[in-house]
Amino acid sequence: MFSFFYDVGLTVLMILSLPKLLWQWFVVGKYRHSLKARLGITLPSFSPKRGQRVVWIHAVSVGEARAVIPLFQKIQKQYPDAAIVISSTTETGQAEARRSMGSAQAHFFLPFDFSLAIRRMMNRVRPTTLILSESDFWYHLLKIAKERGTQVALVNGKVSERSTKRFQKIPFFADRLFSLFDILCVQSPAYLKRFLSIGIPPEKLFVTGNLKFDILLQKMGTIEKEAFLGTLNIKDTDPVVVIGSTHAPEEDWLISALDPLWKQIPNLKLLLVPRHPERFNEVARLLNAKKLPFSRYSEKQCKEPLILIDAMGLLNSCYQIATVAIVAGSFTSHIGGHNIFEPVMYQVPVLFGPHMYGQPDLKEQVLTAQAGLEVTLEELPQALLKILQTPSLHAQYAKACERLSQSVQGATSRTFEKIFRTD
Repeated sequence: MFSFFYDVGLTVLMILSLPKLLWQWFVVGKYRHSLKARLGITLPSFSPKRGQRVVWIHAVSVGEARAVIPLFQKIQKQYPDAAIVISSTTETGQAEARRSMGSAQAHFFLPFDFSLAIRRMMNRVRPTTLILSESDFWYHLLKIAKERGTQVALVNGKVSERSTKRFQKIPFFADRLFSLFDILCVQSPAYLKRFLSIGIPPEKLFVTGNLKFDILLQKMGTIEKEAFLGTLNIKDTDPVVVIGSTHAPEEDWLISALDPLWKQIPNLKLLLVPRHPERFNEVARLLNAKKLPFSRYSEKQCKEPLILIDAMGLLNSCYQIATVAIVAGSFTSHIGGHNIFEPVMYQVPVLFGPHMYGQPDLKEQVLTAQAGLEVTLEELPQALLKILQTPSLHAQYAKACERLSQSVQGATSRTFEKIFRTD
């Protein structure tokens, strides 16, 4: 009966969301490649062999896909005969999964959580183990998996303070949902306390650390790096600031805040990397409206000091040539921050805004290690200028980044051992 009312509730939400969905489809260009699959109309061609171990990893978007890379590699190494399949919610997430975990047996979009769609998908994939990443909890996905005898695990688990309060207000739903997990591997003691406060039995919860810290660096070779710098028209003596993962209206705010820096550092290069590819043209129109000279990476003729990186999969490459990184999603209050550890792994000092409520552990670790700074928009220009113009301070931050990177690894092995400990 609960499942029926849950389906009804989802249907109502779908109807209410239809105008926005259609607008994003026709105007913004989102969901062009994923909507049929999200509605459960199309299924992956994958079909497991009889008796084959099938590990289904669900990673919502780009950040979650990147986080599970080391776990994917560990499972693949330990169980070479297993079929590992990756599902995503967003098109950018699937693009990242295909790029970084291309050897998976299948990549597909997770359908909306209607019982019929999920049951059809579950009958096709037939997972032995279902692994969800971070904080994407879907009742029918978990329920139908458990009905099939599938082991259900959460990895890199986290839950925001806001979501914790919501679950506490609806214990009848929280109990049903989280009872379906066999094991929850969470990032930190702070998240452990939040999950416990929801009512999850402590014997199911384990602090295993953040998988993102174990991602193997995909460093460019010398020739590749020189070619990338050549395309961007960047010289060895040019300081490079990368503004990564921006959302509206951060591009406007950040570019305006940093505009005075060119008077003090004429050879400054600024790489602007929007979070979502469907916004590339929108950001270009913004820069044109501000009458700012800029180049688009896709045009391969980067003659201006401000460069819009309008191509997928280049953020890590940008961080590798950065002098300092600014990680956005933290200057506007509705996002909650992004992975400020990415530039740290390349020994690049990182600056970020005051809205990091979605990544509290990363913020604490970076600040404690003195590998970066939290700044307001007003503080940003002076803080950035100080690092760029003080080589000894930059070297101090870079060394702190290196120490932090080396000190936080090992989450992959701990997570793997908890999930597959009975084998």
